[in-house]
Parts: sequence; C-alpha cells; structure tokens
Amino acid sequence: MRLQIPRKSNSKRAREPWLEIHKSLVRKYIETTIGEISKLFPKKIHATNLNGFLLKIALFLFAFQIDKAFI
Repeated sequence: MRLQIPRKSNSKRAREPWLEIHKSLVRKYIETTIGEISKLFPKKIHATNLNGFLLKIALFLFAFQIDKAFI
C-alpha cells in the first residue's frame, strides 16, 4: 500500500480524477472509524503501568469490534 495525500485544487501536477475520489472516500471512512473509536474511550484512562494501559486500549478496541459486529 502506498499512501498519498490529496493534491490541492490549484496543483500544476494534478492526478487522475478517479484517484482523487478514491482517496477522499477512503479518508472519510478512516476518519469516521477513528471518530467512532474515540467515542468509546473515556476522558481519562487510569493505569499504573504501561502493560495496564496497553491492556485497557486493547480491550476498548475489542469492545469496538464486538459492538460493530452485532449492530
């Protein structure tokens, strides 16, 4: 996979229109997913060490996957 950013509208080296449309659709999907994940996270995560923090993050992501699978 090769990541490319969308070009500005006044760019002299414009890319194909279908590629720009594809990039905008993928970007919207990614931003929506990140927004949905961030809604699940509490404002504050209390963890006393790195392993506890990573465990809580993993469990939040697991809960997100389960929530998406059954809704």
